[in-house]
Amino acid sequence: MKRTLSEWLDWQETAHDKAWDLGLKRVSTVWQALGAPRLATHIITVAGTNGKGSCVCWIEAICRAHGVSVASFTSPHLHDYRERIRFDGEWVTADALVAAFETIDAARGDISLSYFEWSALAAFWLTAQRQPTVAVLEVGLGGRLDATNIIDADAAIITRIGLDHQDWLGHDIPTIAAEKAGILRPGQRVYLPDAHPPAVLCERTAALGASTYRYGQELRVDAQADGLHLDLPGYHGTLPYPTHMHGAHQYGHLAAAIAALAPWLTLDTAKLAAACASAQNPARLTLIDGEPRWLYDVAHNADSAEILARYLHDLPRRGGRTIALCSILRDKDQHAIYRHLAPEIDEWVLSGLPGARGSDSATLTAHAIEAGIPREHIHPCDDIPTACRRARVLANPADTIAVFGSFVTVAAVQKEQLP
Repeated sequence: MKRTLSEWLDWQETAHDKAWDLGLKRVSTVWQALGAPRLATHIITVAGTNGKGSCVCWIEAICRAHGVSVASFTSPHLHDYRERIRFDGEWVTADALVAAFETIDAARGDISLSYFEWSALAAFWLTAQRQPTVAVLEVGLGGRLDATNIIDADAAIITRIGLDHQDWLGHDIPTIAAEKAGILRPGQRVYLPDAHPPAVLCERTAALGASTYRYGQELRVDAQADGLHLDLPGYHGTLPYPTHMHGAHQYGHLAAAIAALAPWLTLDTAKLAAACASAQNPARLTLIDGEPRWLYDVAHNADSAEILARYLHDLPRRGGRTIALCSILRDKDQHAIYRHLAPEIDEWVLSGLPGARGSDSATLTAHAIEAGIPREHIHPCDDIPTACRRARVLANPADTIAVFGSFVTVAAVQKEQLP
Protein backbone atom coordinates (compact mmCIF):
# COMPACT_ATOMS: atom_id res chain seq x y z
CA MET A 1 0.00 0.00 0.00
CA LYS A 2 1.30 3.44 -0.92
CA ARG A 3 2.38 5.51 2.10
CA THR A 4 1.86 9.23 2.62
CA LEU A 5 4.81 11.37 3.74
CA SER A 6 3.52 11.36 7.31
CA GLU A 7 3.26 7.57 7.25
CA TRP A 8 6.77 7.23 5.87
CA LEU A 9 8.19 9.45 8.62
CA ASP A 10 6.28 7.66 11.37
CA TRP A 11 7.63 4.35 10.09
CA GLN A 12 11.21 5.64 9.82
CA GLU A 13 11.18 6.76 13.45
CA THR A 14 10.83 3.17 14.66
CA ALA A 15 12.10 1.04 11.75
CA HIS A 16 15.75 1.14 12.89
CA ASP A 17 16.86 -0.03 16.32
CA LYS A 18 18.94 3.09 17.03
CA ALA A 19 18.02 6.77 16.68
CA TRP A 20 21.65 7.55 15.76
CA ASP A 21 23.76 4.78 14.24
CA LEU A 22 27.02 6.28 13.04
CA GLY A 23 28.86 4.49 10.25
CA LEU A 24 29.09 4.66 6.48
CA LYS A 25 28.70 1.03 5.37
CA ARG A 26 24.90 0.83 5.26
CA VAL A 27 24.24 4.21 3.72
CA SER A 28 27.12 3.85 1.24
CA THR A 29 25.88 0.44 0.10
CA VAL A 30 22.40 1.82 -0.57
CA TRP A 31 23.81 4.87 -2.36
CA GLN A 32 25.87 2.62 -4.62
CA ALA A 33 22.72 0.61 -5.34
CA LEU A 34 21.10 3.87 -6.43
CA GLY A 35 23.97 4.44 -8.88
CA ALA A 36 25.86 7.00 -6.76
CA PRO A 37 25.30 9.87 -9.22
CA ARG A 38 27.14 13.15 -8.72
CA LEU A 39 24.90 15.66 -6.96
CA ALA A 40 25.93 18.95 -8.54
CA THR A 41 28.66 20.79 -10.41
CA HIS A 42 30.08 22.09 -7.12
CA ILE A 43 29.58 20.41 -3.74
CA ILE A 44 30.27 21.98 -0.33
CA THR A 45 30.05 20.11 2.97
CA VAL A 46 29.64 22.05 6.24
CA ALA A 47 30.62 20.59 9.62
CA GLY A 48 31.13 22.07 13.10
CA THR A 49 29.32 22.41 16.41
CA ASN A 50 27.58 25.75 15.92
CA GLY A 51 27.02 27.86 12.81
CA LYS A 52 26.58 25.09 10.23
CA GLY A 53 23.04 26.11 9.33
CA SER A 54 24.06 29.75 9.05
CA CYS A 55 26.83 28.91 6.58
CA VAL A 56 24.35 26.94 4.49
CA CYS A 57 21.94 29.89 4.51
CA TRP A 58 24.71 32.27 3.41
CA ILE A 59 25.68 30.02 0.52
CA GLU A 60 22.02 29.72 -0.51
CA ALA A 61 21.49 33.48 -0.38
CA ILE A 62 24.65 34.28 -2.35
CA CYS A 63 23.85 31.73 -5.04
CA ARG A 64 20.27 32.90 -5.38
CA ALA A 65 21.35 36.55 -5.59
CA HIS A 66 23.68 35.62 -8.45
CA GLY A 67 21.07 33.52 -10.25
CA VAL A 68 22.90 30.25 -9.55
CA SER A 69 20.85 27.12 -8.83
CA VAL A 70 21.48 25.69 -5.35
CA ALA A 71 20.31 22.68 -3.37
CA SER A 72 20.73 22.41 0.39
CA PHE A 73 20.36 19.72 3.02
CA THR A 74 20.11 20.66 6.71
CA SER A 75 18.89 19.10 9.94
CA PRO A 76 17.04 19.00 12.21
CA HIS A 77 13.93 20.74 10.98
CA LEU A 78 12.08 23.27 13.11
CA HIS A 79 8.43 22.79 12.14
CA ASP A 80 8.20 20.77 8.93
CA TYR A 81 10.33 17.88 7.67
CA ARG A 82 10.36 19.44 4.20
CA GLU A 83 12.58 22.23 5.54
CA ARG A 84 15.51 19.81 5.43
CA ILE A 85 15.79 19.75 1.63
CA ARG A 86 15.58 22.99 -0.32
CA PHE A 87 16.01 23.86 -3.97
CA ASP A 88 16.72 27.54 -4.62
CA GLY A 89 15.39 28.25 -1.14
CA GLU A 90 12.09 26.42 -1.64
CA TRP A 91 11.18 23.37 0.42
CA VAL A 92 11.01 20.03 -1.32
CA THR A 93 7.45 18.84 -1.95
CA ALA A 94 5.84 15.99 -0.05
CA ASP A 95 5.29 14.10 -3.32
CA ALA A 96 8.98 14.34 -4.21
CA LEU A 97 9.97 13.02 -0.78
CA VAL A 98 7.56 10.11 -1.05
CA ALA A 99 8.97 9.24 -4.49
CA ALA A 100 12.51 9.40 -3.10
CA PHE A 101 11.65 7.16 -0.16
CA GLU A 102 10.03 4.63 -2.49
CA THR A 103 13.14 4.60 -4.67
CA ILE A 104 15.44 4.16 -1.67
CA ASP A 105 13.22 1.43 -0.24
CA ALA A 106 13.41 -0.52 -3.49
CA ALA A 107 17.22 -0.20 -3.59
CA ARG A 108 18.07 -0.99 0.03
CA GLY A 109 17.11 -4.65 0.11
CA ASP A 110 17.28 -5.84 3.71
CA ILE A 111 19.55 -2.98 4.87
CA SER A 112 18.06 -1.07 7.80
CA LEU A 113 18.54 2.71 7.78
CA SER A 114 18.30 5.28 10.56
CA TYR A 115 15.90 8.22 10.39
CA PHE A 116 18.77 10.55 9.46
CA GLU A 117 20.13 8.18 6.82
CA TRP A 118 16.74 8.11 5.11
CA SER A 119 16.71 11.91 5.00
CA ALA A 120 20.30 12.15 3.75
CA LEU A 121 19.75 9.61 0.97
CA ALA A 122 16.54 11.37 -0.06
CA ALA A 123 18.42 14.67 -0.22
CA PHE A 124 21.22 13.14 -2.30
CA TRP A 125 18.82 11.39 -4.69
CA LEU A 126 16.56 14.38 -5.24
CA THR A 127 19.52 16.72 -5.69
CA ALA A 128 21.13 14.42 -8.23
CA GLN A 129 17.89 14.39 -10.24
CA ARG A 130 17.94 18.18 -10.43
CA GLN A 131 21.68 18.64 -11.05
CA PRO A 132 21.96 22.16 -9.58
CA THR A 133 25.12 24.17 -9.94
CA VAL A 134 25.75 24.01 -6.18
CA ALA A 135 24.85 21.46 -3.51
CA VAL A 136 25.59 22.32 0.11
CA LEU A 137 25.34 19.57 2.73
CA GLU A 138 25.17 20.11 6.48
CA VAL A 139 26.71 17.30 8.52
CA GLY A 140 24.22 15.78 10.96
CA LEU A 141 26.52 14.59 13.76
CA GLY A 142 30.31 14.71 13.87
CA GLY A 143 31.64 14.17 10.38
CA ARG A 144 33.84 11.12 9.91
CA LEU A 145 31.00 8.62 10.32
CA ASP A 146 28.10 10.88 9.29
CA ALA A 147 25.99 9.88 6.28
CA THR A 148 26.94 13.08 4.44
CA ASN A 149 30.54 11.85 4.35
CA ILE A 150 29.82 9.35 1.58
CA ILE A 151 29.72 12.37 -0.75
CA ASP A 152 33.07 13.76 -1.90
CA ALA A 153 32.87 17.55 -1.69
CA ASP A 154 34.98 20.06 -3.58
CA ALA A 155 35.13 22.36 -0.57
CA ALA A 156 34.53 22.04 3.16
CA ILE A 157 33.62 24.55 5.84
CA ILE A 158 34.24 23.62 9.47
CA THR A 159 32.68 26.11 11.86
CA ARG A 160 33.38 26.72 15.55
CA ILE A 161 33.86 23.50 17.51
CA GLY A 162 32.62 23.14 21.08
CA LEU A 163 31.54 20.50 23.54
CA ASP A 164 28.35 18.81 22.38
CA HIS A 165 27.26 15.23 21.72
CA GLN A 166 30.19 14.07 23.85
CA ASP A 167 28.81 10.56 24.24
CA TRP A 168 29.15 10.15 20.48
CA LEU A 169 32.13 12.32 19.56
CA GLY A 170 34.43 12.44 22.58
CA HIS A 171 34.84 14.48 25.73
CA ASP A 172 37.41 17.10 24.69
CA ILE A 173 37.79 19.60 21.86
CA PRO A 174 40.73 17.89 20.07
CA THR A 175 38.89 14.56 19.92
CA ILE A 176 35.67 16.19 18.67
CA ALA A 177 37.64 18.25 16.13
CA ALA A 178 39.30 15.10 14.81
CA GLU A 179 35.87 13.54 14.23
CA LYS A 180 34.70 16.61 12.33
CA ALA A 181 37.94 16.72 10.33
CA GLY A 182 36.93 13.32 8.98
CA ILE A 183 34.99 15.08 6.21
CA LEU A 184 38.19 16.48 4.69
CA ARG A 185 39.70 15.21 1.44
CA PRO A 186 43.20 15.46 -0.08
CA GLY A 187 43.73 18.71 -1.97
CA GLN A 188 40.36 20.10 -0.93
CA ARG A 189 39.64 23.76 -0.24
CA VAL A 190 38.90 24.14 3.48
CA TYR A 191 37.41 27.24 5.13
CA LEU A 192 37.57 27.79 8.88
CA PRO A 193 35.30 30.69 9.97
CA ASP A 194 36.41 30.43 13.60
CA ALA A 195 39.36 32.71 14.43
CA HIS A 196 40.83 30.11 16.77
CA PRO A 197 40.30 26.66 15.28
CA PRO A 198 41.63 23.64 17.17
CA ALA A 199 45.18 22.77 16.17
CA VAL A 200 44.09 19.32 15.02
CA LEU A 201 42.10 20.88 12.15
CA CYS A 202 45.10 22.77 10.80
CA GLU A 203 47.31 19.70 11.26
CA ARG A 204 44.82 17.59 9.33
CA THR A 205 44.48 20.03 6.44
CA ALA A 206 48.28 20.26 6.19
CA ALA A 207 48.61 16.47 6.15
CA LEU A 208 46.06 16.26 3.33
CA GLY A 209 47.65 19.03 1.29
CA ALA A 210 44.42 20.99 1.49
CA SER A 211 44.26 24.73 0.83
CA THR A 212 43.22 26.22 4.17
CA TYR A 213 41.57 29.62 4.67
CA ARG A 214 41.22 30.83 8.27
CA TYR A 215 39.12 33.68 9.62
CA GLY A 216 41.36 36.56 10.67
CA GLN A 217 44.16 35.42 8.37
CA GLU A 218 43.22 34.51 4.80
CA LEU A 219 39.61 35.53 5.53
CA ARG A 220 39.60 39.09 6.85
CA VAL A 221 36.55 41.14 7.81
CA ASP A 222 36.80 44.60 9.32
CA ALA A 223 33.55 45.91 10.83
CA GLN A 224 33.35 49.68 10.30
CA ALA A 225 30.62 52.29 10.54
CA ASP A 226 29.99 52.14 6.78
CA GLY A 227 29.76 48.35 6.64
CA LEU A 228 31.83 45.20 6.55
CA HIS A 229 35.15 45.56 4.74
CA LEU A 230 36.05 42.14 3.32
CA ASP A 231 39.49 41.05 2.16
CA LEU A 232 39.08 37.49 0.93
CA PRO A 233 40.59 35.22 -1.71
CA GLY A 234 38.61 36.17 -4.79
CA TYR A 235 36.73 39.13 -3.33
CA HIS A 236 37.57 42.55 -1.92
CA GLY A 237 34.80 44.99 -1.12
CA THR A 238 32.47 46.58 1.40
CA LEU A 239 29.08 45.06 2.20
CA PRO A 240 26.21 46.26 4.38
CA TYR A 241 25.63 44.68 7.75
CA PRO A 242 23.33 41.64 7.50
CA THR A 243 19.65 42.43 7.98
CA HIS A 244 18.59 39.19 9.66
CA MET A 245 21.78 37.27 10.49
CA HIS A 246 22.61 38.96 13.77
CA GLY A 247 25.84 38.83 15.73
CA ALA A 248 29.53 39.34 14.96
CA HIS A 249 29.98 35.56 14.71
CA GLN A 250 28.13 35.76 11.38
CA TYR A 251 30.97 37.72 9.77
CA GLY A 252 33.16 34.63 9.65
CA HIS A 253 30.31 32.55 8.24
CA LEU A 254 29.68 35.15 5.53
CA ALA A 255 33.39 35.33 4.69
CA ALA A 256 33.69 31.55 4.43
CA ALA A 257 30.61 31.29 2.22
CA ILE A 258 31.83 33.99 -0.19
CA ALA A 259 35.34 32.54 -0.34
CA ALA A 260 34.03 29.00 -0.91
CA LEU A 261 32.11 30.18 -4.00
CA ALA A 262 34.74 32.62 -5.30
CA PRO A 263 36.95 30.15 -7.25
CA TRP A 264 34.30 29.71 -9.92
CA LEU A 265 31.58 32.34 -9.31
CA THR A 266 32.00 35.90 -10.61
CA LEU A 267 31.06 37.83 -7.49
CA ASP A 268 29.14 41.08 -7.77
CA THR A 269 29.06 43.52 -4.84
CA ALA A 270 25.46 44.61 -5.46
CA LYS A 271 24.34 40.97 -5.54
CA LEU A 272 26.32 40.19 -2.39
CA ALA A 273 24.63 43.17 -0.73
CA ALA A 274 21.27 41.70 -1.75
CA ALA A 275 22.31 38.43 -0.12
CA CYS A 276 23.17 40.31 3.08
CA ALA A 277 19.63 41.68 3.08
CA SER A 278 17.88 38.40 2.26
CA ALA A 279 19.79 35.71 4.16
CA GLN A 280 18.01 34.43 7.24
CA ASN A 281 18.09 31.34 9.40
CA PRO A 282 14.86 30.93 11.39
CA ALA A 283 15.14 30.84 15.19
CA ARG A 284 18.73 32.01 15.26
CA LEU A 285 18.64 35.30 17.17
CA THR A 286 15.25 36.02 15.61
CA LEU A 287 13.76 39.09 17.30
CA ILE A 288 10.05 39.86 16.89
CA ASP A 289 9.13 43.34 18.04
CA GLY A 290 6.10 43.85 20.21
CA GLU A 291 5.03 44.56 23.76
CA PRO A 292 6.68 42.42 24.99
CA ARG A 293 9.07 41.45 22.25
CA TRP A 294 10.01 37.81 21.66
CA LEU A 295 13.49 36.49 20.86
CA TYR A 296 13.83 32.97 19.44
CA ASP A 297 17.13 31.13 19.37
CA VAL A 298 17.86 27.40 19.24
CA ALA A 299 20.89 27.76 21.54
CA HIS A 300 21.30 24.35 23.15
CA ASN A 301 24.95 24.04 24.19
CA ALA A 302 27.57 26.13 25.97
CA ASP A 303 28.98 27.87 22.89
CA SER A 304 25.62 28.86 21.46
CA ALA A 305 24.49 30.01 24.92
CA GLU A 306 27.54 32.26 25.06
CA ILE A 307 26.60 33.80 21.70
CA LEU A 308 23.02 34.33 22.87
CA ALA A 309 24.26 35.92 26.10
CA ARG A 310 26.46 38.32 24.14
CA TYR A 311 23.53 39.27 21.92
CA LEU A 312 21.27 39.88 24.93
CA HIS A 313 23.97 41.96 26.59
CA ASP A 314 24.18 44.24 23.54
CA LEU A 315 20.42 44.37 22.89
CA PRO A 316 18.85 47.66 24.04
CA ARG A 317 16.55 46.76 26.92
CA ARG A 318 13.94 49.52 26.40
CA GLY A 319 13.82 49.85 30.20
CA GLY A 320 12.46 46.33 30.63
CA ARG A 321 13.63 42.97 31.86
CA THR A 322 14.65 39.81 30.05
CA ILE A 323 12.54 36.74 30.81
CA ALA A 324 13.81 33.31 29.76
CA LEU A 325 11.36 30.72 28.48
CA CYS A 326 13.59 27.71 28.41
CA SER A 327 13.78 23.95 28.31
CA ILE A 328 17.03 22.04 27.82
CA LEU A 329 17.32 18.40 26.83
CA ARG A 330 18.65 16.11 29.54
CA ASP A 331 21.77 15.10 27.58
CA LYS A 332 23.03 18.70 27.34
CA ASP A 333 25.33 20.58 29.73
CA GLN A 334 22.57 22.48 31.50
CA HIS A 335 24.92 24.05 34.05
CA ALA A 336 27.09 25.65 31.35
CA ILE A 337 24.05 27.06 29.55
CA TYR A 338 22.67 28.56 32.75
CA ARG A 339 26.04 30.02 33.75
CA HIS A 340 26.53 31.81 30.43
CA LEU A 341 23.04 33.29 30.40
CA ALA A 342 22.42 34.01 34.09
CA PRO A 343 23.93 37.54 33.99
CA GLU A 344 21.54 38.54 31.17
CA ILE A 345 18.29 36.97 32.46
CA ASP A 346 16.04 38.46 35.15
CA GLU A 347 13.38 35.74 35.41
CA TRP A 348 13.47 32.08 34.37
CA VAL A 349 10.37 30.22 33.16
CA LEU A 350 11.51 26.58 32.94
CA SER A 351 9.30 24.16 31.05
CA GLY A 352 9.30 20.39 31.08
CA LEU A 353 9.49 18.57 27.75
CA PRO A 354 8.13 15.10 26.96
CA GLY A 355 10.11 12.29 25.41
CA ALA A 356 13.17 10.25 26.30
CA ARG A 357 15.51 13.24 25.99
CA GLY A 358 13.22 15.78 27.64
CA SER A 359 13.81 17.17 31.13
CA ASP A 360 11.02 17.72 33.63
CA SER A 361 10.68 21.10 35.34
CA ALA A 362 12.00 19.78 38.67
CA THR A 363 15.24 18.61 37.06
CA LEU A 364 15.65 21.88 35.18
CA THR A 365 15.04 23.85 38.37
CA ALA A 366 17.54 21.80 40.36
CA HIS A 367 20.26 22.36 37.76
CA ALA A 368 19.48 26.07 37.58
CA ILE A 369 19.80 26.45 41.35
CA GLU A 370 23.08 24.49 41.29
CA ALA A 371 24.31 26.94 38.63
CA GLY A 372 23.64 29.85 41.00
CA ILE A 373 20.26 31.13 39.84
CA PRO A 374 18.16 32.25 42.86
CA ARG A 375 15.09 30.08 43.46
CA GLU A 376 12.82 33.12 43.71
CA HIS A 377 13.57 33.98 40.07
CA ILE A 378 12.67 30.50 38.77
CA HIS A 379 9.14 29.68 37.59
CA PRO A 380 8.81 25.93 36.85
CA CYS A 381 6.05 24.77 34.50
CA ASP A 382 5.03 21.28 33.46
CA ASP A 383 4.72 21.94 29.74
CA ILE A 384 5.20 24.53 27.01
CA PRO A 385 1.60 25.87 26.86
CA THR A 386 1.70 26.49 30.62
CA ALA A 387 5.14 28.09 30.31
CA CYS A 388 3.93 30.42 27.55
CA ARG A 389 1.02 31.56 29.69
CA ARG A 390 3.33 32.09 32.66
CA ALA A 391 5.80 34.12 30.61
CA ARG A 392 3.02 36.33 29.26
CA VAL A 393 1.72 36.97 32.79
CA LEU A 394 5.20 37.86 34.03
CA ALA A 395 6.07 40.13 31.12
CA ASN A 396 5.52 43.86 31.00
CA PRO A 397 5.24 45.68 27.65
CA ALA A 398 8.91 46.76 27.79
CA ASP A 399 10.23 43.27 28.54
CA THR A 400 11.89 40.74 26.25
CA ILE A 401 10.96 37.04 26.38
CA ALA A 402 13.94 34.97 25.21
CA VAL A 403 13.03 31.46 24.06
CA PHE A 404 15.89 28.96 23.83
CA GLY A 405 17.20 25.56 24.94
CA SER A 406 16.50 23.26 21.98
CA PHE A 407 14.88 23.05 18.56
CA VAL A 408 11.96 21.28 20.22
CA THR A 409 11.50 24.11 22.72
CA VAL A 410 11.51 26.87 20.12
CA ALA A 411 9.20 24.97 17.77
CA ALA A 412 6.69 24.27 20.54
CA VAL A 413 6.67 27.89 21.75
CA GLN A 414 6.29 29.24 18.22
CA LYS A 415 3.37 26.90 17.69
CA GLU A 416 1.72 28.51 20.72
CA GLN A 417 2.71 32.09 19.96
CA LEU A 418 2.87 32.65 16.23
CA PRO A 419 -0.20 32.87 13.98
